[in-house]
Amino acid sequence: MIQRYIITTLLFLVVALTVSTRTYATTPEEYEQDIEQHLAGLKPITFRAENEKDYIVIFVENQCYYCADVLKNVKAYTDVGLTMSFLTAAPKSIRDSVIEDMSRVWCAADPAKSLQNSMKGFLPDNDSTPACTQLIEQQAALADRLEIQATPAMIVLRPTPVVFMGNVRPEIILKELSK
Repeated sequence: MIQRYIITTLLFLVVALTVSTRTYATTPEEYEQDIEQHLAGLKPITFRAENEKDYIVIFVENQCYYCADVLKNVKAYTDVGLTMSFLTAAPKSIRDSVIEDMSRVWCAADPAKSLQNSMKGFLPDNDSTPACTQLIEQQAALADRLEIQATPAMIVLRPTPVVFMGNVRPEIILKELSK
């Protein structure tokens, strides 16, 4: 199915068409290594599945309707065994506001609840700190290295990562992963 091969279009096409001196990863495995190497330090907001079958890293931003749909249905994903870790992607056109908003989310007393509320349009009352802003900038930098241009981007960590774009329902993810 097309979604299974989106890793090629998402991660390779932009790199292949760009004349650059950047030292980004060039294979799906290298992209996965980049994620795994930096994930813990980026302090993702994680919703654990009780009977974890797969681990998904999801790049979101608070101005994305489809991201809100994914966060609204977190329980449906975790109930079928999909552990979800959320990081921020900050599209260039709204980068500053996303970083400001999402740094407040990560600085909140309950970041998981704050993330879900931010997707409903309710940002936390707290201010951000320079450390939270830097953390969100680092998350966005990882999204940039991975050439993520749209959200939500769901990356299932496997020896060869599988990417799903949009608010893909959990049963479709499981079906695709079982192929």
